[in-house]
Order: sequence, then structure tokens, then C-alpha cells
Amino acid sequence: MQEQGVGLDEDTVELELMQLREDMVDAVRLVLRKRGGATRLLHHPAFLACVVSAGVVLVVLGALNGEAMGVAWGVGLAVWAVAVFLGPGVSAGRMLEANRHHGLLRMTVGSEGVRTVSEHSDLRMGWANFGSYAESGRVFVLRSPDRAGNCALVLVKQGVRGERGVERLRELLDRHLVRV
Repeated sequence: MQEQGVGLDEDTVELELMQLREDMVDAVRLVLRKRGGATRLLHHPAFLACVVSAGVVLVVLGALNGEAMGVAWGVGLAVWAVAVFLGPGVSAGRMLEANRHHGLLRMTVGSEGVRTVSEHSDLRMGWANFGSYAESGRVFVLRSPDRAGNCALVLVKQGVRGERGVERLRELLDRHLVRV
């Protein structure tokens, strides 16, 4: 008798993983890159490098002209850009702190959705909980169905079990969600 929730069938992909900081940083950056409009631009490394450069120019010009306001604006711009660049790492660290107590995660992705089992929880999420997904070299990020498409779940590629596991997982996600 099959349990209610995520069913096991030939289209099921299993993952087993410990959450790592590098995976979570990659997931946060991926979510920010896949958002539209100003958010995507504000977190783009080239844009942030330009803002830091503009800040340095303001500091130099302000110092040469004896303008404290120019120096202050320049320092502020540079500090802001560095803070935005470091933000995904800080967010990932906070997520890991909040979830480290779960330990080893066993995830099953199947025709009915995703089931995550840890030492302290058993969570089942149907496909309706997700609106789309995005992929990087390290992770798949299942995004929430709202307009912002915030991260709802991270599937780490290194946690996939079996041959062709990542390809099978991608095929399964393509069947149920839109890739962005």
C-alpha cells in the first residue's frame, strides 16, 4: 500500500544530502538572477563593480576638492555595493543556521511532488506549491508560484542518487514546472 503524498514509481528521483553553504549561496544568487527588473540589475556583479568605481571616483574628487560631502557619498556607494554583493552569502549562512539541526536530508521527487525527510521532519509538497524552477551548475531551485518567484526548495545535484539521476530529475521537473 502506497503512502499518501509523494508516490514512488519509475519516475522517482531520490536525493540524500547535507546542506552546504556553497549550495545555498548558489541558490540565493540564482533566485536573484532569475528575478526580473531592478532586482536582477542590482545584484549583477558588473553593475556592483560600476557602483564601487563611481564611489571611488567620488571619494577621490571629493578629497581633491576638499568636499566632505563627495567623500561621504563615495564611501556610502562603495559600502552599499559591497554589502549587496555579500548579501547572498549572509542569507545562505542564516538559512543554514536555521536548518542545520535537520541533519541529513532524504528527498524524493516524484509524480506527486517532493517529499523531504530529516531527523526531525517529514514534509510533503505537491507540485502546486511551486511555480517554476531554475538551474545552476550546483542546484535546482524550485520557485514559489507568486510573482517574485522566491525560493521554495533547493535540490542539490550532488545529492542525486543513481546513474543519470540529474538528467532524470531535470526531465521530471520539466514535466511539472516551467524552467526560467
